[in-house]
Amino acid sequence: MKPIRQLPFLAIQTALCVLAGCNAPTATRTSTGHLGGAALTAVFSSASKDYARRRNSDGTFQPETYLFGRGGNLGGPRVDETMDKLSMDDVSQVIAGALAAQNYVPSDDPAKTNLLIVVFWGVTLTPSDVMPNGTRPSDTLTERAGGSSTTAVGRTNSAAVDSLARKDLLENADIFARGESSVGAHIDEQNARILGYPLTTTLMDEVEIDRYYVVLLAYDYQAARRFGVHKLLWETRFSISEPGNDFEKAFPMMASIAAKYFGQISHGLVHHDLGEGRVEVGEPKSLGPVPDQ
Repeated sequence: MKPIRQLPFLAIQTALCVLAGCNAPTATRTSTGHLGGAALTAVFSSASKDYARRRNSDGTFQPETYLFGRGGNLGGPRVDETMDKLSMDDVSQVIAGALAAQNYVPSDDPAKTNLLIVVFWGVTLTPSDVMPNGTRPSDTLTERAGGSSTTAVGRTNSAAVDSLARKDLLENADIFARGESSVGAHIDEQNARILGYPLTTTLMDEVEIDRYYVVLLAYDYQAARRFGVHKLLWETRFSISEPGNDFEKAFPMMASIAAKYFGQISHGLVHHDLGEGRVEVGEPKSLGPVPDQ
């Protein structure tokens, strides 16, 4: 199978990931060998008001051509062999199959290419990854406040000093707890942006669990090629919970589910059962040499 040709990333500005992948992995997540966990794929998709697909008389979409930009794996809080072993070409071939289902076709002529599609994938970084329960400064200070004065201040058993020391420790624990809450809220906000989630109480449980995600950003290729303008025409973000799932096995079905939203507006976040997904990856088309822009 020949590799799908990709263009360099063209310095596209994006706030895709501020936190995911920025920390050194602290552990290794090994393959589960199967699909499991929460099998709901969450999808968010939006399109520019300047973008609308044309349809044929039978209602099918007219073909649009594309080239892949150089995206990549943004990583996560751990080494993940179910995800990290996939190359850009591996991911592009799966996405190409999903794009083909919506009549997006690879281009063999840069002068007539409609879209530059950039693909990123990774795992979100959650507050518990950064600040595991029981190891936070507020936890340590609260634990010390519950101990003896010898543990707390290391010098006396005076009841008065003991009371003051514990009060001081608890006040400091409260200060740290507020700071930790602020950091956690910032991480949640960044994850919501990456995943396309609204920050609502009902969805907070999903935002605060590590999630595999894939993001497609589709830019006006001719605007980038001719004028250096990176105009985002549509984006699709889809994800699934990381615990209990194998990214390599889940990814093709996730992409198949998300495909129906490519270039469309999802009108908010939507969930689909992973069992709905089905994708066929054909033989990629060789594009020949493509000049860097």
